[in-house]
Amino acid sequence: MFDIAFSELVVIGLVALVVLGPKRLPEMARAAGRWTARIRRFVEDVKRDMGSELRREELAELRQVHQQITETKQIFENTAGSVVAGIAEIRPPESAPDYLVKALPGAAASVPTPKKRALKSGRKKPVSPKTKKTPTRQSHVRAGRKSKS
Repeated sequence: MFDIAFSELVVIGLVALVVLGPKRLPEMARAAGRWTARIRRFVEDVKRDMGSELRREELAELRQVHQQITETKQIFENTAGSVVAGIAEIRPPESAPDYLVKALPGAAASVPTPKKRALKSGRKKPVSPKTKKTPTRQSHVRAGRKSKS
């Protein structure tokens, strides 16, 4: 932080020894250590307070976002409920064919149901040729095979 080399600290210590003397130097070193510890604690307390204040602000923002999301969810649920109710009103009954869409009340009765198309020239559907049966495993085994004894 201060960019002080070890050699500079030694020079400062020697000057302090000459100025303060050997009796007062240990007392002053202890006092300097106490002041340094107090300053460090003060800085740590300030950092902790700032961090807690920032967390409070972030939590307040998160609560506000959560509330907005909840309100949006309720709006979507209400809209979805009204859409489902609207679809239920225009959906044809379950007995009606799938292709029938009921645009207006009573439209289902006026739409004719399609008939099955007959094949041209009155032919029946072509019959697929019979498939060969695949031989079973037992038919591949030679019957009457004798073992050498």
